[in-house]
Order: sequence, then C-alpha cells, then structure tokens
Amino acid sequence: MKNKIIKTAVLSTLLAASFTNAEEIKPEAGAELVIWTDTPTLEYMEYASSEFNKDLGYNVDFKLRGLSPMDSASRLIQDGGTTRVADVAEIEHDTLGTLVVAGGVMENLVNADRVNSEFLQSAQAASYSQGLTYGFPVSIATTALFYNKDFLPQEPKTFEELMKFAETFNDKQQNKYGFVWDIQNYYESRMFLALYGGYEFGKNGTDARDIGIASPEAQKGLAALKDVQRAQGFNPFDMRNPQVRRGLFAEGKVAAIVDGPWAVEQHVNAGINLGVVPMPTYDGQQPRTFSTVRLAVVSAYTEYPMAAQLFAEYLTTDKMLTKRFEMTQLIPPAQVVLDKVSKVASPESQAIIKQVTFSDAMPSIPEMGFIWSPMASAITALVVNDKEPEAVTEQAMSIIQEQIALQE
Repeated sequence: MKNKIIKTAVLSTLLAASFTNAEEIKPEAGAELVIWTDTPTLEYMEYASSEFNKDLGYNVDFKLRGLSPMDSASRLIQDGGTTRVADVAEIEHDTLGTLVVAGGVMENLVNADRVNSEFLQSAQAASYSQGLTYGFPVSIATTALFYNKDFLPQEPKTFEELMKFAETFNDKQQNKYGFVWDIQNYYESRMFLALYGGYEFGKNGTDARDIGIASPEAQKGLAALKDVQRAQGFNPFDMRNPQVRRGLFAEGKVAAIVDGPWAVEQHVNAGINLGVVPMPTYDGQQPRTFSTVRLAVVSAYTEYPMAAQLFAEYLTTDKMLTKRFEMTQLIPPAQVVLDKVSKVASPESQAIIKQVTFSDAMPSIPEMGFIWSPMASAITALVVNDKEPEAVTEQAMSIIQEQIALQE
C-alpha cells in the first residue's frame, strides 16, 4: 500500500504539471473507462458518457456498471490493485476519508478551484480530506418534514405547532402520532443537537481533536429533542424500521415524518395528500440537518488518469448537473445550477432544496465512525431512561475519545 501511495503522489505531481498547460489536457490514446454508479443513475450515465465524447471530440470507450455508492467505496479499498476496479466511481462523501487514508483515490487535479468557489459550502467540505480536494460533487441530499395535508392543512412552520396538534391527534392505543422520526438514528436526530450550535468535529468536521457533542449548545439541543419526543409520545424502538414509519404515515395514523428525497415517490404512490417543507423551527431556531453529497472520484488504480479526471470534471459541469436533475431529480450542489432548477422543481424538491441550505455535510473523517453508536445510546438513555443531556453526552464523549485514542 505504501508503494501505491507513493506512486499515486508521483503521478498526481506529473499530472498537475501537465494540467497547467491546457493544450496537454486530453484523454490517453485508447482510453477505456469503467464507471460505477447506482442502478437508478445508469441511464443518465449512459447519456453523460455519450455527450462527453460528442461535446469534447473524444473517442473514449465506456463500460458502465450499476453498483451502490457504499459498495463502490468498499470495492475500491478491497479490490484496488488486485483486479480491475472503476476508473471513476460515485460514492457517498462520508466514505471519502477512509478512501483517502487507504490510498484508493486521486486528488481532484482538474477543477478543485471551481468546486471551492462555485459549489455549496457543504459540497466543498464533503469533497475535502487531509488538506486537499479529492471529490467531484454531483448531487446533494438531506432530510425534510413530510406531512399529510388532510390532517395538517397549513404547512407546519414550528415544532411547537406539531406539539400542540399532537395533544388532540395522538392515540397510543391506535398507534396514532402527530410526528415521528427514527429518534435513535443520529442522522435524523442530529438536527436537534445542532439547533443551538452543537457539532461533531471542529473546522467544518475535519478536526477530530475538537469534539462538540458534549458542549452546552449540544446539550441544550438534546433537551429540545426530549421535549419534542415527549409531546409526540411514541416508543423510539417502534420507529426504528423505516417501513413501519412509512406504513403508519400511509395509513393515516401518523401526520408527519422525517424522510428524504429517496422516499417521495413511495409516499406519492401511497396516495397520501403529501406536503414537504423544510424542518420547522423550535424556540425560533432553525434545525440543521445532515446532508449527504454524492461524489465522483478518480481511482488511484486507473490506467487512464487523464481521461478519468476529465470525465469526472465533465460530470460537474452546469450542463450535466442540470441534466442529472432532469433525469433523476438528484439535487445539484453547484449554486448557479441549484438556483436554476429550483425555479422549475416540484414542490417536494423545492422544500428539500431549501433545507439543503440549512444543512451540514456529514464529517467524512474516519473518526466520524465513532460517533454513531455512542450517540444512539445517548439518545436512547435520554428519552427512554429519562437521563439528563449532560450525563448522556459526557458518557458518549468518553467512549468516542477512548475509541479515537485506540486508533492513534
């Protein structure tokens, strides 16, 4: 692995020198690129690969494979160097840090400056690892509030409104609740921890020495979470399964849930009189959700680094980000394109786009892996065992610090 990292660093230096002269930037002769993306995006990727050659006058051969972003990241780490892997793979950004440490991806040598000037701040942070930009951001997603207009004719603007509504709507015997979410899933509950300024790691999620989950701001946010959950009255263990939550929503037994763009079609097909809005405020504060950024990355094992870098860059052009949205409804992470598509987007996408502006990219450093379980336990102790925010966050902090120390 050490030799591979050295080889990659040397190659990156040589390529960077070549990229200073625009005339030298062109695909290698006979380039054949293997592209990994998830199955729902394959049709778009076929279009993108065809347009790449047509627009730029290239003759690159493409082989496309449907592979989930999570599987793509693990395959690059496990199989790179032993078998043919993708030259360009699409991953979720929270796996980037591990890929970089493993030496599996190349630095973004083509348009890092554009990413850091024209893309959303969360997309910039998601593309960054260990002082360098590696990723090519192609979409962004976050959660929002999905609600049934039959029960809530006016869109909920505050959690206080939902808490008041629940007083007359809730019926535990019938499994009826005003608002539910997977409270033990830190991805969904994090919006409360961040309500007053709590955070995971400092410096936009890059400093593992600065852990913010036990700060006074984070503890105040978890106290708010406890208040909202008590008003709803549901058992957290009953809501772990997304199909249970969505099923209750479809049956009219739940008036509002937390969900993401991946679930819009399912809710529409269920016949729900659906509304989607950004997360309501609590105590006048705007919840900050986690956002997940999809990145195209160039494999460190590619035999065609020029072609791979150029194609990854092409996927981030305004034209292709707009086309991706038209074909897949995946939200573009470049500000100019986002402004453009938001004017013609569905009401559901418009709401999620608004919440994107109130979101933070999940930290992609490997230490983020130590956050999930301790925080799930902390939230469980908070709402099930009626522990105080100070006690549960200090316990979580102790576990997280111990795990980080063990890896050093």
